[in-house]
Amino acid sequence: MIFRFADPWLLCGLILPLLVLILRPSRGAAAFGAFPLAAQVLRPSRGPVVQRLLLALGLTLLVIAVARPQYGKTVVERAQAGRDLMLVIDLSGSMQIDDMDDGKGGRADRMAAVVNAAKAFITKRADDRIGLVFFGDNALTSCPLTYDHETVRQFLDRTERQQRDLWAKDQQGLLGGNTNLGLGLGTALKAMRDPNAKGRAIILITDGVDSRQLRQWVDPLLAARQADRLGVRVHGIGVGNPQGTRTARDMFGRIQVIPLQGELLPDLSRLDAITRLADGKAFAANDKKGLDEVFSRIDALEPTPRTVRERDDFADRWFWCLAAGLALSALALALEPRLRGVP
Repeated sequence: MIFRFADPWLLCGLILPLLVLILRPSRGAAAFGAFPLAAQVLRPSRGPVVQRLLLALGLTLLVIAVARPQYGKTVVERAQAGRDLMLVIDLSGSMQIDDMDDGKGGRADRMAAVVNAAKAFITKRADDRIGLVFFGDNALTSCPLTYDHETVRQFLDRTERQQRDLWAKDQQGLLGGNTNLGLGLGTALKAMRDPNAKGRAIILITDGVDSRQLRQWVDPLLAARQADRLGVRVHGIGVGNPQGTRTARDMFGRIQVIPLQGELLPDLSRLDAITRLADGKAFAANDKKGLDEVFSRIDALEPTPRTVRERDDFADRWFWCLAAGLALSALALALEPRLRGVP
């Protein structure tokens, strides 16, 4: 709620009460010979000053009333009709590899980098419905499409926490330790069948090679073609440093840096083939900074349609200023004969 004047330029009229205070009117009595003698005999009167103050205050309130003081706010009406975006995130065992630069000169694992970048991306998409799918050997819709982005962030945090608890116990994780890209895509497509959405896109985030040996393996190229038929664009992010290393402890508990094996590196050619079939783009993210930049590029590729309209909701508050100004001005004029005296 703010205060404003509808016609602030009219406040220039405040020079009038200032002139009333500064300029002292000449009195006709001063022309008579007895006036100087009376001025010496009579005690100075404050009446003229009081009369000028009343008149100046009355004029001030009248000028303020003419400028139309208002109190209220500017209402921004935004139509919440953005895109449908589904984040499809790899939970395979290789996501715990610490080959990502954390931006502070240290190492971060892929899971931490992805979750932090995803939460920052969600914050930028205030008008979109966003959902979450996680996949490994199997796939799971963790959070359906929703405008409640705080809930999406909570699901991200909870899933990361549960996954790390299982990794700490040397278990594969919530959905197994492999990478079933096609099943993750197919699961996301089931939640994106609203034809009224302004735009639909899947952001596939993975760090390894597609695990074709799985019994429930789904061909991601077939899933990408299905996405294209449904009008759903697929973008891909390959997370991990192709020339990276990981840390591990040897039998004596010492930390060693060892090179990564091929199946633990992102298959960017495969990711590119998937996204091209669904009118999308594939990106490589080698560190935290690169991952943030990739999400920013996807943010530009999938602009949110916005309908914004502003309207003023202000109420005039000039009536009391006008009434008080007229009353004071009338009082000053009515008392003028009584307030005459030697200034």
